[in-house]
Amino acid sequence: MLADPDASTVGIFLNADAPIADLLRQVQKLAGDSGVSAYLVGGPVRDHLLGAPIKDLDIAVVGSAPSLAEKLADTLGGRVTVHPRFHTATVYLPGGLPWVDLVTARRETYSRPGALPDVTPGTIADDLARRDFTINAMAIPLCGDNRDLVDPHNGRADLAAGVIRTLHPNSFLDDPTRMFRAVRYEQRFGFRIDDATLTDMQSALASGAMVTLSGPRIDNELGRIVREPSPLPALRRATELGLLAAIHPAMPTMAHWDALAGWSSVPPGAEPADREWPICWDAALFWTLDGEQVASLAMKNPERTRCARYVDLLKPRLPFLAVDGLTPSNVCALLENSASSFSMPFTQPAALTVALAFAEPTAAQNIRRYLTEWQDVKPLLDGSDLLALGVPEGPAVGELLEALRNARLDRETRNRRDERFFVLRRVSC
Repeated sequence: MLADPDASTVGIFLNADAPIADLLRQVQKLAGDSGVSAYLVGGPVRDHLLGAPIKDLDIAVVGSAPSLAEKLADTLGGRVTVHPRFHTATVYLPGGLPWVDLVTARRETYSRPGALPDVTPGTIADDLARRDFTINAMAIPLCGDNRDLVDPHNGRADLAAGVIRTLHPNSFLDDPTRMFRAVRYEQRFGFRIDDATLTDMQSALASGAMVTLSGPRIDNELGRIVREPSPLPALRRATELGLLAAIHPAMPTMAHWDALAGWSSVPPGAEPADREWPICWDAALFWTLDGEQVASLAMKNPERTRCARYVDLLKPRLPFLAVDGLTPSNVCALLENSASSFSMPFTQPAALTVALAFAEPTAAQNIRRYLTEWQDVKPLLDGSDLLALGVPEGPAVGELLEALRNARLDRETRNRRDERFFVLRRVSC
């Protein structure tokens, strides 16, 4: 599965895009001038060996990462965020350049399962030993005489074999978020999780490891999954392995994901935009939970929280959308009143797209017509027109505009003349 590029500093410089190669040369120079050793580590090394473009830079520094980060930012006109607890820093660069994460090479210990690690500075060997999987535990030196791949855990062999393998049996107990990452990498790359690693995962789940994680950490991992180019395989695998049920027993089952496979019921013209798809998957992920259950997850991402709350309001309305004889304005009222307290330009259509998979046929048809025909209908007259027709300033203007929209939806009015007569009849009453 390897593209077999040169696993050395020279290979990185030859194969990386010019902006990435230039950034690495700058890090190399600054590290050399500062008398510290710097290594490209983790995901960028893995992606390079797979022949994929390097999109970001992870640098391990045997020395002070924050100090090197400050020098890099000063040189390139960027800004730095330092995380003192973990001796790490992120450099944000101008001109569309990727940000650079720099970590001080370190050892990690865990006071209890699921806790954030306690860290002490260490060697590059120490730093690679703390990594999640062998395929992410490789480094390419940027300084010194030896510029060949550092691979103490045989990550390159596992990469070639397409295997996701932890570095030690307690890896998932130390950090249960690694279970989500194992699934995400397995599905993204078409790899398989090693049998012993799967056994360790099941043991960690059986011991209650998932409950040791805080809501925000779980929320972050779920967010990473729904932002994958194709989230469904990872969501199905996480369900199959029991990860979602370990978060909450009401989380989706395989039957839930089967209903969503392909989203074949999305009507032409109502397909979510690229930026909306993660919110669609959020809605799908929380579809089986009620508001109290969602609150128990203690999520911190405001967009995901709004999405879950809207889904909780939407689900009880689906039976009403299946009632025969609803007018277009009835449908709009049912769908829009539940969203009126939210500021969410993408959440409502995303959740409605998911609802198509679970609604009764009549309700689904009403949702399709809302998405493709009714949601953007507006009256032809505006507020200034109403004032000119004698409507007093104040709430009456908004109420009449809403009534005009409903009349247009229900084909009671068809043009500006009809709408003027509609308003004049209301004003004269």
